[in-house]
Formats: sequence, structure tokens, C-alpha cells
Amino acid sequence: MSFRLGSDISVHPDLNGLPANVLAGLAHLANNAAGLLVLVSGIGIAVSLIGWVLASFTGNPQLAERSKSSLGVSVGAVALLYLGIAAANYAGRLFS
Repeated sequence: MSFRLGSDISVHPDLNGLPANVLAGLAHLANNAAGLLVLVSGIGIAVSLIGWVLASFTGNPQLAERSKSSLGVSVGAVALLYLGIAAANYAGRLFS
């Protein structure tokens, strides 16, 4: 029953009625958001590497493990962001 109710909802935005400057602004906003996410992930990678170096100098295995796992999370976030942008660009070209 709930699946049927959920499948009846469909959203189809009509971007043809928007002015050109609004469309350009939305594209600029999306680019800025993607850039900000890459920047945050890059900072995460840098902090993880610094933590890993500090852990090796001090001989702290807990810090080393946390740094390794946070490095994996940061690299995974960049990879997912890249795949998402690539998929969105591909889908955008399909419908234009």
C-alpha cells in the first residue's frame, strides 16, 4: 500500500521558464558546492597524514589507526564526489 502511494509521486522540474542568469547562478552554486566538498576532503587528507606522521614519531598505535581510517574516509569521500559529478554530467548530456 505504501509503495503504491510513493510511486504515484513524480517531480519533473521545468527549467525552461527560468531566466538565463538564474540557470547560470544554479550552475555556479553547484560548482562552488563541489569545490567546497573537495576542499574539505583535502583538508581531511592533510590532517590524516599529519596525524599518521605524528603517530609514527611518537609510537602511538591508536593515533596511527585513527589516522589511517580517517585517511580512508577522506579519500573515499573524494572518490564518491568524483563519481557523483561524473554521473550527473553524463546524465545531463543524455537529456539535452
